[in-house]
Amino acid sequence: MISPGELRQKLINPRVPDSELRDLVLLDEESRDNFEPLFRANPDTVDIRSMALDGLLAGVNRVARERRQLQYKLRVNNPFFRGQKIVSEGDSWFQFPLILQDVIDQLFRFNPLDPLDGLDGYAVFSLGAAGDLLRDIVNEDEITQAIEAEKPEVFLISGGGNDLVADGNLANFLNQFDSEKERTPEDYINEEFDVFLREIIQLYRDIFIRLLSRFPNLKIIFHGYDYAIPNNGNSLGKPMETRDITDPDLQKDIIRVIIDRLNEAQISLIEDVQFAGLVHHVDYRGVVGDNNWFDELHPNDKGFKAVGNIFDKKIKDITRR
Repeated sequence: MISPGELRQKLINPRVPDSELRDLVLLDEESRDNFEPLFRANPDTVDIRSMALDGLLAGVNRVARERRQLQYKLRVNNPFFRGQKIVSEGDSWFQFPLILQDVIDQLFRFNPLDPLDGLDGYAVFSLGAAGDLLRDIVNEDEITQAIEAEKPEVFLISGGGNDLVADGNLANFLNQFDSEKERTPEDYINEEFDVFLREIIQLYRDIFIRLLSRFPNLKIIFHGYDYAIPNNGNSLGKPMETRDITDPDLQKDIIRVIIDRLNEAQISLIEDVQFAGLVHHVDYRGVVGDNNWFDELHPNDKGFKAVGNIFDKKIKDITRR
């Protein structure tokens, strides 16, 4: 068993494998359905008697991002590095600290025990944080600064999911269930969702135009998520219940319509001639499947691996490397 101080040192040390950290922390169960997860020290491996709030850890999202950035520096500063530099920004599909091997973990496999491992692969400078909203990502200037400094060939962005579900927002986009009316899943999506979707697409348009005007040879990749499954959680299931939409199959079908519309709107966006050959959409609908979800919003490691494989193929296709 280690002390809280030793835990902190391990968390900030980029040379400690993530696999070792997994045994030292636990997901706070009260935040399991939140889009910004919280973590506690594992009482089986960490002496939490001197810690406040039963071992609740502050700032894990920030620490996880800093770890990745330090690992990135270790890789690209290695004189034998011959791989590909990438900058990424986004939500918890790109940065779910420690507990899950998210999309970026699948692409950027850093082995601190073997400094020569992965030197011909990807090095990802990650700006992502669980809980990030697309509107905040676009309004911040971290992306431009990072691309200017790191000069990557590819930029990855994941956003819009938190904007959809934050603070029970999903309920605002749904019509009330009425047993006397025969409705298709599409009929439950109201006009507020149309407004929301236009805003999300405009945010993407703005960031793409901004980046390409500054970095005309940059390759950009974005995505529209997979068919999440409501499971009585705070993000999907419970907001739907406030509209008396309680049938699990109907809930699932409604989410499918929402995910389809988001992906299709993104695909339509990049048909604009100004984005041709520069902005690319990753469509992995149906890849995670029904059985590879960690919670309402995130795949488990197996699901993320399947998604990561599609990102990997897309990167190789557009860079021919």
